[in-house]
Amino acid sequence: MAQVRILILEDEPLIALDLRAHLEELGYEVSGACDNALDAMAEIVERKPDLLLLDINLGDGADGVQLAEKVKAKHRIPFIFVTSHSDKATLERVKPLRPAGFIIKPFDENDLRTQIELALARYASDVEATVAPTDAQRNDFVIADSIFIRDKGKLVKVPLDDIHYAEADDNYVTLHTPSRKYVITSTLGAVEEKLKSPHHLRIHRSYLVDLRKITAVEEGYVRIGKENIPVGKTHKEALMARIRTL
Repeated sequence: MAQVRILILEDEPLIALDLRAHLEELGYEVSGACDNALDAMAEIVERKPDLLLLDINLGDGADGVQLAEKVKAKHRIPFIFVTSHSDKATLERVKPLRPAGFIIKPFDENDLRTQIELALARYASDVEATVAPTDAQRNDFVIADSIFIRDKGKLVKVPLDDIHYAEADDNYVTLHTPSRKYVITSTLGAVEEKLKSPHHLRIHRSYLVDLRKITAVEEGYVRIGKENIPVGKTHKEALMARIRTL
């Protein structure tokens, strides 16, 4: 498991500190806090955050909208504008960029949590901004090489490479990683479709495995670590074909 990494662009030190404190309290990792667009761009390249919180109006140099334009052209990272200005002129500037969210100062922790989770969900699934929060928040979703899920009330990031296998039980799927298990409400077919991983293969109606983690293949099952995982008869041929290409 990894924390969701967020970069802050805010030129007011007290607001930046308050924002950082709220984010850390919500269980997110602040990958950096910058007071200008130039430093923020360098941090994006180096830190590779999952989400950007951008103040629109800064001091000297490029503002948050100009930074968002550069980010949209060069990176696949969702961004939320955080601003005290919600006038028509500001909204007209930001609309063409299709930000993942918009937070008006002053904000509270609930606003922050909701906007962040919606922003990541919209970005992952291209959900329209009119989607109800409960619809977007109850779904797990994949961005780049990680799946984002809710765990004990917090949004966490699980790298796809950490998922050794997934096990289905009715409408629940358990993701098995080296450190712990995560249970999500889903079908195994839906998880397989979301992951779209070249390394994960369905080998049984109830199991999806990372082929790279298989340490032995026996009659009727494969071994991953200490676990024996059954291989369905209809999946055996596809499994052997994929193993021969590893």
